[in-house]
Amino acid sequence: MESGNLKLTVVQLDLVKSSESTYAIERELGVQGTRILIKRIQEFVEKALDSVITPPDHDLIISLGGDGYRILFKDVKDAYQFIKKFRQIVEVYNKNRNNKPREFRIAATTGEVDFDKSEPCANKIIGHYVLAPLSRLVTAASGWFYVDEPTFKILPDDVKQYFTEELVKAKDHEDDIKAWRCKIIFDEQELQSQNFESVTVNANGQVTNKRQKQASYFVESLGQAAGKPSVIEMVKIPGGTFKMGSPPDELERRDSESPQHLVHVEPFFLAKYPVTQEQWKFVAQLPQVNRKLDEDPSGFKGANRPVERVSWYDAIEFCLRLSQYTGRIYSLPSEAQWEYACRAGTTTPFHFGQTITSELANYDANYVYGTGVKGTYRKETTPVGSFGVANAFGLYDMHGNVWEWCLDDWHNNYEGAPADGSAWFDDNDNLYHKQGYAVLRGGSCFVSPKVCRCASRNGYGRAVRDVIFNNFGFRVVCAVGRIL
Repeated sequence: MESGNLKLTVVQLDLVKSSESTYAIERELGVQGTRILIKRIQEFVEKALDSVITPPDHDLIISLGGDGYRILFKDVKDAYQFIKKFRQIVEVYNKNRNNKPREFRIAATTGEVDFDKSEPCANKIIGHYVLAPLSRLVTAASGWFYVDEPTFKILPDDVKQYFTEELVKAKDHEDDIKAWRCKIIFDEQELQSQNFESVTVNANGQVTNKRQKQASYFVESLGQAAGKPSVIEMVKIPGGTFKMGSPPDELERRDSESPQHLVHVEPFFLAKYPVTQEQWKFVAQLPQVNRKLDEDPSGFKGANRPVERVSWYDAIEFCLRLSQYTGRIYSLPSEAQWEYACRAGTTTPFHFGQTITSELANYDANYVYGTGVKGTYRKETTPVGSFGVANAFGLYDMHGNVWEWCLDDWHNNYEGAPADGSAWFDDNDNLYHKQGYAVLRGGSCFVSPKVCRCASRNGYGRAVRDVIFNNFGFRVVCAVGRIL
């Protein structure tokens, strides 16, 4: 008998709903139906494993008898590469509308493994001290890829930034386990680079500095529109810490922007522009998740103008359909993510500087901010990116044009606000059952410059989630990884 202790990384794959009992599945499908389901899942996974592990080494693959698999790797980097390749196979499969989507939870742990090469793979012995944390990681709550502390420490340095530390709750007789959840894993080769111009103005609105910068982004393809590809460009926003809210001496600030507080934000991707009418029309014809969507709700028509006259619930439905279609998880940004992205490292009222001008943004320029100047009041939305200048992260139209929905519940101030960049919910995070007020950011083409500031919240009052106006739009964030 050839056996021994090896230092291995153990990866486990499980279908998301595998925690349901066999009896529950049998009640729905019957015994024969359950057998067919399990066989199809096994065939799918094994075909995927065969195409990923080259040459196939089935001595390292352990079937758990249903939809679960353990794969043993001698190097954590190989395990990580396997996860990325497996993810891509599942994405391609799920994009075919004729296929029933497969969603997997994945976990990995590193440790000494009792490995018996003389036995069939199903009979290999893996030590309890490896399986115990692995089983808890696999059954953890949200998140498609969990690793324990030893595995996190030896992950490649260039991917550690995409993992967030959290405690995984244990059963009553066990201790909680420290783990890291992967929010985003993108191959750098998937990202493209784009040059853009960013400007700074003085207190009178005169441009004092022009800078050529570069942003990383990925392109989300939505199919064809008017004979050309329709896409959403998602800009990479680096993680960091910033002061959220406005200082007491900021001109025309509101109490709702207090108190200023430090917030740490993890890396995420944010849409380069507000969602356009062309993008909306494509997603609105995708299969319904919870509610119907009007394919052409906007008052100011134009394929490249921002979509408007959409409620918070409509925006949530858009994100759910987009997630289902692309295999990535999209949502509205949290307030903290939105303000962090808008500021792009600045501390001034606007990312342009101390004031704003109608040559840089679309708002009611009959009014001025500080010692700025009056300008053109357009009284309608403009095509996204019309002004040709972005903030330092490469985002356009963060000031004016349309108000942008955020995910959070409305709060009168920041007392008790989270410091980790997450959305702030009063009671529950079940988006389908939320009532009352949400948050709008950024101002619009109809409002004065004071409510277009980075720190401004809702401008003229709290926004009921089902309200519809012709200056309410949104942009999307991709911050929680891939659906597997």
